Amino acid sequence: MRKCLLTFIILGLIYEGFGQEKSGTVVKSQFTLEEAVQYAIQNGYDVKSKGIDLEVAKKKIWEVTAQGLPQVSGTVAYQHVFEVPVLSFGYAFDPNSLPTGVNLTKQDILNAYKPAAPISLGVANNTTWDVTVSQLIFSGEYIVGLRASKVFREMSEQNLSKSLEDIKESVSTSYYLAMVMDENVRILKETQQITDSNLKDLIAMGDQGLIEQTGVDQVRIIKSTIDNAVSSLERAAIVSKNLLKFQMGLPIEGEITLTDKIDKYTDESFFTSYLGEKFDVTKTMDYQILETGVKLQKLSWDREKTTFLPSLAGFYRHYEQLKSATFSFQPKNVAGINISVPIFSSGMRSVKVQQARLNFEKMKLTQQQATEGLNLQYQNTFNEFQTAFASFVTNKKNMELAKRIFDQTMIKYKEGVASAMDLNTSENQYLTTQRDYFSSLNSLLTAKVKLNKLLSKN
Repeated sequence: MRKCLLTFIILGLIYEGFGQEKSGTVVKSQFTLEEAVQYAIQNGYDVKSKGIDLEVAKKKIWEVTAQGLPQVSGTVAYQHVFEVPVLSFGYAFDPNSLPTGVNLTKQDILNAYKPAAPISLGVANNTTWDVTVSQLIFSGEYIVGLRASKVFREMSEQNLSKSLEDIKESVSTSYYLAMVMDENVRILKETQQITDSNLKDLIAMGDQGLIEQTGVDQVRIIKSTIDNAVSSLERAAIVSKNLLKFQMGLPIEGEITLTDKIDKYTDESFFTSYLGEKFDVTKTMDYQILETGVKLQKLSWDREKTTFLPSLAGFYRHYEQLKSATFSFQPKNVAGINISVPIFSSGMRSVKVQQARLNFEKMKLTQQQATEGLNLQYQNTFNEFQTAFASFVTNKKNMELAKRIFDQTMIKYKEGVASAMDLNTSENQYLTTQRDYFSSLNSLLTAKVKLNKLLSKN
């Protein structure tokens, strides 16, 4: 209750501040409850954030999928070798060095052997490029990762739905509160008008000496009390609408008109259908999110198991050089298969599998605990609803009776049959029953919103 009052006060100050700074801009909007919810869904920050998370999850699926599709990479490189290595083959026979026209001697033949020119094993400046195509053939981690990405998308969709449910709950609660406050102000103003009319009649009767002046003063006190109550409720109604606009994403300085009729929500038949509802915990979004969390934890366990399996990938590489040395042993086309086999990790992989299994079991326990908690939450909410409904029915009848008693007492007072004390007592009784009625109506509507969320009803 203190948190709600603090929120109302802060929003009231915000409203006054915007009213001073932007007095020239007034936004008027009319909303039914459904329209208010839809507006909040389209403009709520949390929904937009969860929508982005969903888009990220969709992109993540393709990211993981692409890891198992063909990958093509290219490389271009330039290099300068300051000292190019050479290869020398020693001496080589040069027949052009032999003398002509004479008989060759042994020495002439020996002199024909000259040092061979060295062969360069590279080039000083060169540009190379290569293209590599790879394809994953088998990987256990890839298979599990692909499944996990789809489950992650499912959880993102559920988080978005959960955010929509939360917005609907908060906006509906605030809409009902603002609507109840408006109706409370309306009825109290009707009482105010009747009291004003009665006061004028009593003043005239007092001037004629038909009733005592103290009786007229007593009605003046009643009128003052009702005037103060109306002013207080009007301020509270403004603050409740500010809260609604804040949750919807509307400008606080603007105006809002609630077009739903309160009569729709004060008919007992509107609530009796909830008394026979059956609760299915598996239909709640909280349970479904937990169920998806269990799936993700199981996939994490499966992924750790796949680390014991080998992985297989194929590749093809094409290599080109802008300049080639005389002798080049670099092949232009290469194809092959890489097999990675885990052999020994000192027990690290085994321990990771055990940790994943324990986390999975822990998640299952969390799900069981949350399931019991949701069942308990429904029982408490349903009990609150039953209590609020019974209180609403009783307070509605009490307010109608108190209104009739107050009106009759006023008539009797004018006729001199009832005393001023009787009139004051009936007035206080009527105001009290009216306050209790609207308080029970708001509690009932709030409990209905909570039941709607748990029962996944619109």
